[in-house]
Amino acid sequence: MSRMNKIFGSFEMDPTLTKSARTFDSTQSPKMVTESVSLESVEQIHDYGIQNNIRKLYGKPGIKNAVIGGHPDFDHLVESGEWQKGFVTSLFVDIQGSTRLGVYYSPEMVFYFKNQIIKCAIECVLAFDGHVHRIMGDAVLAFFRGEGNTNNSAIDAINCGAVLVQYIREEVVPKLRERGLAEDVGIRVGIDYGTHEQVLWGMYGYAGVSEVTATSFHVDVAAKLQQSAPRNRVMLGQSVVDLLDLHDEVVEVRRATSAGEKITLPYVSPNYRDADGRPMNYRQYVLSQDKYSALLPYPEDDNYPIKITSTIKREKGIQSDEHYYKCSRSVPLHQGIEFKALFRPITSSNKIEVNFRVENNGKQAGIANDKGNHATLVKAIQRDNGLYFAKRWEGASYLGLHHMFVSVLEDGVLTYPEQKYSVFIG
Repeated sequence: MSRMNKIFGSFEMDPTLTKSARTFDSTQSPKMVTESVSLESVEQIHDYGIQNNIRKLYGKPGIKNAVIGGHPDFDHLVESGEWQKGFVTSLFVDIQGSTRLGVYYSPEMVFYFKNQIIKCAIECVLAFDGHVHRIMGDAVLAFFRGEGNTNNSAIDAINCGAVLVQYIREEVVPKLRERGLAEDVGIRVGIDYGTHEQVLWGMYGYAGVSEVTATSFHVDVAAKLQQSAPRNRVMLGQSVVDLLDLHDEVVEVRRATSAGEKITLPYVSPNYRDADGRPMNYRQYVLSQDKYSALLPYPEDDNYPIKITSTIKREKGIQSDEHYYKCSRSVPLHQGIEFKALFRPITSSNKIEVNFRVENNGKQAGIANDKGNHATLVKAIQRDNGLYFAKRWEGASYLGLHHMFVSVLEDGVLTYPEQKYSVFIG
């Protein structure tokens, strides 16, 4: 069972639908299998109830209702007919290769497959506090506003895209290949952020034939990013990368092959010109899926030898119930976070220590001495249940995505190697 299976459930293909597909052999022409499939069997697909699983992993309370249309923050514009400025992180997700599906498979099969992916995308958006604005054929447009926090809106959108791509990679594609279905089917995701001044919300049309939506270069460019994203990858715009100060570990330059040569594509295409005729050179980045996905929380984290938890605290030594889940949201600058390690020692040593090692990233850390990186050994304390415990408070000093590495030493010998716990600060 894949780790994404534990979050999303199994992507099961209805056997009757599989029989109804047009089978394809690359050495032969497509041929139609004659068994028919009723839409009744299609309608019995189970929905992917993933919200509980994701929201628990990321520390998000409750369940979000599935509502489509204008963002709830701007519903009042329907009555007033006015417009309003307001930041947003936009996410476009599109099924790639779906047209080819229609060439080789029956409409029932194509509907079945596309609807499963779209439903997964919808629930993933809701799980990360996003709002589904529109379904456009094979694509879903979603808006994220982070409950008023700009950084969190971007983090939620990126996490949504990364988790959805990982699910397609680990669960959907293998199932399709098992059944001999098209191997070049997948998704593409585009994400960008527009500031308060860059995004205008208003009602297009008139009463009865209208839609409240966002007008912004950054909404439009998210669609462009999706169109140019590699299959089963997330493409990010310059604005969202700058907002979170994402570093080279988790983002990379888009590369492609042209005339047999590898080329880099650093800018959104076409390279639009501003009012003065100068090229915008608006940068685009591909999320490093494997590296970023490895930082996210998963159900199997509970099986690691060191249980790491953390709490946001304004200053060292105070009490706080504001729990932080890794990569889930942004810790405010100049506050702090307390990391706690709980484990069972391997030996009966009297000298058991926990090493808390900080690794900072981003532009602000880059100008600090050694990026502010450091390590601190903390003596572990035994609890009544035989487990050992240690904690370490760190100030939130630099914008970016940073890592805390936690390991255990017994009599100076490393017994539990480093576990990485990643934190957004901003």
